[in-house]
Amino acid sequence: MKQATQESHESQISQEAPARPNQSWVRESRFGRWFLSSQTWERYVLRVAIDDFSRLLTRHSPTFTRILDAGCGSGKAFPIIDAQWRPETIIGVDVDKELLKKAKTPADDCQCAVEISHQDTGNLDFPDASFDIIFSHQLLHHTSLQSQTLANFYRVLKPGGLLLAAESCKPFIESLGVRLLFRHPEGAQKTAEEFEDLIKNAGFIIDKQDTIVSSPWWSHPFCGLFEKLKLSKPYNEPTEILLVARKGEE
Repeated sequence: MKQATQESHESQISQEAPARPNQSWVRESRFGRWFLSSQTWERYVLRVAIDDFSRLLTRHSPTFTRILDAGCGSGKAFPIIDAQWRPETIIGVDVDKELLKKAKTPADDCQCAVEISHQDTGNLDFPDASFDIIFSHQLLHHTSLQSQTLANFYRVLKPGGLLLAAESCKPFIESLGVRLLFRHPEGAQKTAEEFEDLIKNAGFIIDKQDTIVSSPWWSHPFCGLFEKLKLSKPYNEPTEILLVARKGEE
């Protein structure tokens, strides 16, 4: 099975979507690409988000057979998803071909089948009702095709399927440090409330108890240093939103 999986990686990367102008996406900075492949990102952001999703999912009875990792980047989430939810298949898609080249290594570490495909989430090339779960971690604020992306997510989810969405919010993304070190498309940033409304407007159902709004220490100005030194007031503005959204039974 592992041999078949490796062949799938190679065939999926080679069968890339035709090149076309893409104004919806801004390639991440060199620092950003390094950071998103780092152990710090995996430990303090990615694993925390997947643990939070797992706690929210105890209210549901999800099927984990086929999971789409939308905006998978270098594939850091593949082994964590594999160990946490034991799917039969993970399909990772990303618009950045350079990051996808790195995704083969974590894919090979998975017990389940992993397929990697170069695709824009605003124009997914999958049949309707293809997935049980869509894992969308820090994707929406990286694209200006947010409505199209969510429409595609709704289309390729099976009835009753779940969208697991986690996003950094406007106050954090537009802070000085993030603007200096990272790259994001203009006009794509939203508050936590705006992200929730955007997903609901795409047709998804979100229960109040399936939403976590937070302000982790690393998203505070200067990583909360001035707060610790009692030189500034506590920072309480929401900088992160994590939610489970459900496609209705049709």
